[in-house]
Amino acid sequence: MKPMKLITRIAGTLLVVLVVFVLGLWIASNRRDAGRMRGSIDIERSPDEVFAWMIEPDKLTQWVGWLSEVRPDSTSPREGIGHRETWIMDDPRMKQKVLVPGTITLWEPPNQMGVHVEAPRVFDGDVFYKLTDLGNGRTRVEQDARFHYLDRFTALLEPMVTPDAMRKMVDDMHRLKIKVEAEPYPADSSAAGDADADSSGH
Repeated sequence: MKPMKLITRIAGTLLVVLVVFVLGLWIASNRRDAGRMRGSIDIERSPDEVFAWMIEPDKLTQWVGWLSEVRPDSTSPREGIGHRETWIMDDPRMKQKVLVPGTITLWEPPNQMGVHVEAPRVFDGDVFYKLTDLGNGRTRVEQDARFHYLDRFTALLEPMVTPDAMRKMVDDMHRLKIKVEAEPYPADSSAAGDADADSSGH
């Protein structure tokens, strides 16, 4: 086979592979559950205790990966529906920090919370949290999120982006469990306080 024909055949094969790959990505990115992430975890604490870790800035930065700061919007309500805040994400894969504004759309503490999030020109989406009291100081935390990618190239890569984001979500939820369960039980704290009071009285 002449070199030119060989090169042409190889180039043709590579082109076909590329077209098939792109077509596969396009089909996958248009599936019904594209951009959706769901997960749950059981935590050995009451819903009230867990919910605090999902709304207080100093607690959020301890378990949400890459979250370096939470900036509340002083022009919005301090909490509840309509409250706005911006998450400052320090993703090591990015050259600069990413600002992700969010607005509370559902507020039923400590049972449910919904947030609309967006990164300008990159994505927008909705994240819903449901906390179920399992009894005996146990809570099931369920997270259901769906994102839409605004950039065409990112939208095409959704079949790879979503699984990566899903892995981060699972890691975050496990980190939440570890952080919450590391906190002393309220009863233990009260007992410790009583013991201190007794010792100071003698």
